[in-house]
Amino acid sequence: MPVDVQDIDCDFLAFSGHKMLGPTGIGGLYVKLDVLEQMTPFLTGGEMVLAVTYEDATWDDLPMRFEAGTPNIADAIGLGAAVDYLNALGMDNVREHEVSLTRYALDAFKELEEELDVYGPKDAEKRGGIVSFHHPDVHPHDLGTVLDRRGIAIRTGHHCAMPMVRSLGVPATARASMYLYNTEEEVDLLVDALKEALRYFGNGAK
Repeated sequence: MPVDVQDIDCDFLAFSGHKMLGPTGIGGLYVKLDVLEQMTPFLTGGEMVLAVTYEDATWDDLPMRFEAGTPNIADAIGLGAAVDYLNALGMDNVREHEVSLTRYALDAFKELEEELDVYGPKDAEKRGGIVSFHHPDVHPHDLGTVLDRRGIAIRTGHHCAMPMVRSLGVPATARASMYLYNTEEEVDLLVDALKEALRYFGNGAK
């Protein structure tokens, strides 16, 4: 979704590259300038100092004082290309497609409302392009395995949020994620595959 750090007046904003079509293992961290000026480096390395003695070091000016050592050059170039691509598409357009597809998915999942618990707001505008769900008798990992054999990739597990999943009283959840390259036809394939998977486990929709 479009984000304006000045509009929301945040001190920090972190993002990962692979969530926005970029390489894995790289991301970004925005820090408001007056906050950054109060911070001291927590990593040390080359190119971040103006002078070094046996007793002390003088840090370079911002932002170099936080750029210790050899940077991840190749992935930074890849992330920059991803940012350029998304900006060329227009983040408002990306968000519009994501919301539209999420709304379509929520409607499609109503066909499975007697079998699956779907988590999160019913309003697609209040979602981030994901639909998380759980079956009371079929483990998400089993559902994910069956879908994988159909060529459909979903995420299963704790989603880096184990306390939240525990608060739901379930061992794990499954998650379908909609992005700019997904289509309504793919959502239909997902729902059909879920029906087939649940029939396989003896808990299926007709």
